[in-house]
Amino acid sequence: MDLKDTKFCVIDLETTGLNVKRDEIIAFACVPVQELKLMVNYAYYTLVKPEKYKIESMKYHGISIDDLEKAPSFNEAANNILKTLDGIIVGHSIEFDYMFLKKSFKKIGIKFEKDIIDIILIEKWLAKKDKNMKLDVTIEGLMNRYGLKDYYRHNAFADAFFTAQIFQFETLKLSQYGINSAKKILEIVRGYNYSHYHDNMRIF
Repeated sequence: MDLKDTKFCVIDLETTGLNVKRDEIIAFACVPVQELKLMVNYAYYTLVKPEKYKIESMKYHGISIDDLEKAPSFNEAANNILKTLDGIIVGHSIEFDYMFLKKSFKKIGIKFEKDIIDIILIEKWLAKKDKNMKLDVTIEGLMNRYGLKDYYRHNAFADAFFTAQIFQFETLKLSQYGINSAKKILEIVRGYNYSHYHDNMRIF
């Protein structure tokens, strides 16, 4: 299927920590991309009230326990979250977010399986083609690479929006190499082992 005919869901999460088994989602954001355009009017963001809150994680995401007081639980937000995930999921270090989503949905009895695309792996493929040996695949590094202004980071909605913009730039570059379908992009990212870039995983 041509990229312009494919639905993508660019997501970002904030969590109470990095341990998928013990930690929980506390914020979810999704920016839909259709016809390679950011559908900002259809973007979705919600805080999620965890069963246990870790005060030490606040220094990363800035979400206080008071902010979460009236937030829905994941169970209460699940249907809305699931509706937004209508397409191929895209993200930065997406394996991290995907594993949290799978665990959270499984906990409430929902099997969650989706194709995922990591913008890090796309960038690594492009860098190899461009013979770029100085590659910074942190989200800040990618924003700088594509001339995006860095502001209000570590907010799930802001990071999803920045990630979606980076993905737009990457698809334009991919098209120059004849990569013009979701199938071809999925083949590229599946050619990498996630363990090769764990040192680039973001914190929260």
